[in-house]
Amino acid sequence: MNWQIRTVLAGILAALGLYVIFNPLRVTTLVVGTVPWLLLTAGAVYLIAVVMRKWRRPITMILPAIVGLLLVYAGLSMKFGDPRTVGPIGLPFLFALVLLGGGIAKLLTTLDVRKSRYFLVFVGAGVISVLMGLIVMFNWSAVSAGFLGVVLGLELIADAAYLAAFAFRDRDKEEHREALG
Repeated sequence: MNWQIRTVLAGILAALGLYVIFNPLRVTTLVVGTVPWLLLTAGAVYLIAVVMRKWRRPITMILPAIVGLLLVYAGLSMKFGDPRTVGPIGLPFLFALVLLGGGIAKLLTTLDVRKSRYFLVFVGAGVISVLMGLIVMFNWSAVSAGFLGVVLGLELIADAAYLAAFAFRDRDKEEHREALG
């Protein structure tokens, strides 16, 4: 996938994230209509990015694909089932697992981009996802609806920064230069 398409996808994720951050209570009260579509969109963007990315190491492809599939499953389960659960699991707990999985996947991909000038963006996006996942995981029974909306918005922005860093890395042809030595 060329860097322009990735940049547009990152912009879409960032816009969705900003919308959620500025409307956390509204978004969480509209769970039945809005959040499932946000999850489906984020999952689709993850899966499109995985499919269009050049194959390097299987782990850097498998983990983001799993996160994308989990996001799609969560969106479909909330859309067609109980909006407070995804299957038999409560939304805050599952959301924490998705955040942790996404953060770990992002951090694992940093092994391939250590020489990139966008390295700190990759690491920052992964760390933000892991930290938010841990906060939700260990406080999941006390998490408010507004807080979940803010966390979802921050995660979408972290995903947008991560995807944009890959786009700019492709634009700058860093991977090609690393291959040449």
